[in-house]
Amino acid sequence: MKFALAVFLIALYAGFNFAQDNLIEKDFEKNKPKFKLEKLAMGEDASSGYDYLVYKNKDEIVKIREIWSSSANPVYRIEDFFFKDDKLVLHIKYTFAKRYYKTAVKGINVPLKQVEKMYLTDSKLTMWLENGKMIPTTDARWQDKEKEVLEAANSQLENYKFLKEENE
Repeated sequence: MKFALAVFLIALYAGFNFAQDNLIEKDFEKNKPKFKLEKLAMGEDASSGYDYLVYKNKDEIVKIREIWSSSANPVYRIEDFFFKDDKLVLHIKYTFAKRYYKTAVKGINVPLKQVEKMYLTDSKLTMWLENGKMIPTTDARWQDKEKEVLEAANSQLENYKFLKEENE
């Protein structure tokens, strides 16, 4: 009986955690029309490159969407970096079909397949999903993944500054 109660409580708290964390995406979508959208691009080589959609609330970056495309690859990639108070709070990796590329770079939602999702609080990884499955904090990759995603977010912010200067 105690075991069943413990399992129920864990499931209940996990559900609260998912519901709370989903607020980041819902809040963004609700406020998306209010944000200023900046579009930037950078070529990787002659047949591939990156498009960046940077959503800002006044001067604060709220989200950076990096869209990778390649004429040689039928599957394109998107990485979303959500920020609050200049700190990464959510990172999501997706794949999507090449045919949606032009729509995606306009900032219009397209069908996406989620590959990875990571929530952070105070620059600490708090939840990690890979292909829809929760990765436990005991996983040996946890600290490396936390470091990797924080470095990627800082790189996105630096890249944004660089691209802004290049386009001025």
